[in-house]
This record gives sequence, structure tokens and C-alpha cells, in this order.
Amino acid sequence: MIQKYLPLCCPCEEKADLFKISNGLLCSNENCAHSKSQHSFKEINGIPILISEINTDTVCSTDTEEIYINRPFSGYEITKKILFGESVVTKKNCKKFIKQVNSISKEGKILVVGGGEKGSGTSELWKSKNLEIVSFDIYASSSTDVVCDAHHMPFKENSFDGVWIQAVLEHVIEPSKVVSEIYRVLNKKGIVYAETPFMQQVHEGAYDFTRFTVLGHRYLFKDFEMIEIGGNKGPEFVLAWAVRYFFWALIRNKFLARIIGIGFGILMRPFAPLMSKKSMYDASSGVFFLGRKAEGIKSISHKDLIKLYKGQF
Repeated sequence: MIQKYLPLCCPCEEKADLFKISNGLLCSNENCAHSKSQHSFKEINGIPILISEINTDTVCSTDTEEIYINRPFSGYEITKKILFGESVVTKKNCKKFIKQVNSISKEGKILVVGGGEKGSGTSELWKSKNLEIVSFDIYASSSTDVVCDAHHMPFKENSFDGVWIQAVLEHVIEPSKVVSEIYRVLNKKGIVYAETPFMQQVHEGAYDFTRFTVLGHRYLFKDFEMIEIGGNKGPEFVLAWAVRYFFWALIRNKFLARIIGIGFGILMRPFAPLMSKKSMYDASSGVFFLGRKAEGIKSISHKDLIKLYKGQF
């Protein structure tokens, strides 16, 4: 297997180069704490652990026992995928994303933020032969190349032709900081695709912070040129989520609540084609943004933002 090139740098403010030593990686900036061997970045099974608990405020941990995480209810996610399939909206947008990246580079380099699990509707992205995927998360898995904090991406400027970030921004404390990092690591005219929840309950306990409307999500990416925005999964899906959490609160059993939620979701499926397209602005489960890095453009104004609303009210 050919070793892929990782455009790594130290997660410190200077984003200095890293160099390899026998027991890990060191920062080339002598003023950085990680330039000292006692604070070197570890590598576990070839995966760099580029988290700085010295230079950055982070919820992430560098403890080796916490690097590999067994995701709970993986069987539930498999069952849900079999019953409901992959997200139709995401699959369509994934094709659009790949087409946009291919228009600027025949062998595009893609950064997947939160790639510890391969998201629903992304199979074409991971299987594409003319794209090179670099993936990171706050834990290691078979699909991660780097372990790091999205607030402090350890990648050099202008390193990627595309960034894919799906179901991540709700789990970061400062979404705007993460988006600024995405802008920094993207090449000129680089493409970004983001999906974030709107009408969803908390689903990662203490590590769940934010929700966005379609317009709020677009403004989060205000420094990017918009290609397309919208909602993902309609009110029928939102209702199934609500029923699941209602029974969880009532019976205090997460497993049974999930099973009930799946059953109700199956009952709601016939209603999906009947849902108003406008409702995706007012009551969708999630939202998406597809955009382009365009240096020198003026951020979208508040008045222009309001004009993008296409909901029911």
C-alpha cells in the first residue's frame, strides 16, 4: 500500500512544520512546547495524535486508552441503514461535491472532517478512484489518518481541493472557528460541503452544542461563495426522532426507545413524498451548505441573507 502524503503541521498558532523523531513528531518552532521531546506528538499504529493540551483549549484527550473508541449502538446504525437506506439528499449532494472538485482538479485531495465513521450517503466519495481522501477525527478508526481537534487542524494552508464535514459542527464548541480552519486549509476555489442538524435532539450527551437553520448555516459559511443550500430529511423524520426521545424520557431505556423510533420511522416513510418542499426551510431534520472558497469576495450581508429564505411563512 502506497503511503499517502499528509500535509501536516503543528496545531500551534504558528502552524509550524513537524519533523519525525524515534518516538513521535516534534514542532520545528523552538518557542512551541511541542518542540521538546517530552511533549512530542505520539503516533499509534502509524496514526499521528496531533492534539495539544498545552497550547490549545480542547475537550480532546491524548491518553492512549481513549484514542480508540468503540462507537455505541453500531448495530443499530447498520439496522437503520438497511431499513431506510442512505440519505437521498446526501447522495445527490455527494455527486455534486465530487463534480465540483473534479472541475478544479483531476486528482483532487479531500479532507474529511469527522471521518471516524463513514457518513450516510458518502459511499461514492470514499470509493472514488480520482480522489485522495485524508480523514481525521478525535478518535482513531480504520478510516482515520490523523487524530486531532477540528478547532486546531494540523494541516498546512491551501492543502485541499475539497472539505467534507458531515454531522460534526454540532459537536464542536466554536463552529465559526472550525469553518475558518476549513477556509484556511482549502485551496483557491476549493469546495466545501457541510451537513449539520436542525430539528434534532441531543445525541452525543455533553459533546453536543449547536443547531442551525438553513439560513443560520449559510451565514456560518458567510465567507464562502454559495453553490447550494437546503434541508435534509423532512418533518416526518423529525417526528420519528421526537417519538424516540419521548419514549426514552418516559421509559428510561435507550435501546427500546431506539426500536420504537425505528418502527415509527417506518410508519412515517410513506408521508415523505407528500411533504412540502418549503417545509425543508422550517422543519427539516438537518441542513446543508455546498460552497466554494472565493478569496476577496464580500461576506453576505444580513439583508441578502434574509432574501434566501424560501420557507412557508
